[in-house]
Amino acid sequence: MPTVSPGFRDLLEEPIPVTLATVGEGGQPQVTAVWALLEDDVVRLSLTTDRQKYRNLARHPRVTLFVIDPGNPQRTLEIRATAEIGEDPDLAFLKRILAKYGTDLEHFPAPTENRVVVTLNPNRIVELG
Repeated sequence: MPTVSPGFRDLLEEPIPVTLATVGEGGQPQVTAVWALLEDDVVRLSLTTDRQKYRNLARHPRVTLFVIDPGNPQRTLEIRATAEIGEDPDLAFLKRILAKYGTDLEHFPAPTENRVVVTLNPNRIVELG
């Protein structure tokens, strides 16, 4: 399985919003900004099952995650992956990702109900810049 090289890990370790592309019901891409956490050499996301992103992943688990370096827009990281959906019943993962982005459950401006952990198992990684 490909992994992100040490020279690009900072793009996933810093609290930078990333772009997630999923395949919509009609085959059209759907692109959304999300928060991501690098754990055990894979990227993980927290999603709620009420959103279109989740429905897209459940139907078609192929995704692309894209990050642009805010300090150098010519430096990018693309991860093409197969998504694996898991449970987060006690919101332990959500709490970790919120801490990375400087918030907590009390101040999180999005729903905390019906949360799942999405693990991106990379098929291809493209690092430019």
